[in-house]
Amino acid sequence: MTPEYAIAALQRAEMPQQGLSAKPAVPSTYPAGLTQREVEVLRLVAQGLTIAQIAEHLIISFHTANAHVRSIYNKLEVTSRSAAIRYALEHHLS
Repeated sequence: MTPEYAIAALQRAEMPQQGLSAKPAVPSTYPAGLTQREVEVLRLVAQGLTIAQIAEHLIISFHTANAHVRSIYNKLEVTSRSAAIRYALEHHLS
């Protein structure tokens, strides 16, 4: 575990649980059935980050970041990073 990962994990653990008794927030709707996390990953792809950099930025494994990117490509029906970036730009997701 890297020091950055440990610090981020501690910060998440120290955060108070919010809204446990409140109504759940209504999730936003994203194009092509993308989840909020996939939109977040797509924005990082559009910024030019590699999968390894995305994993580090989001404090997730390389495998998980790669799975998100594959899922995004499938939902957008694209086969390249440039096509995914173009989609993000055209739909104001970047």
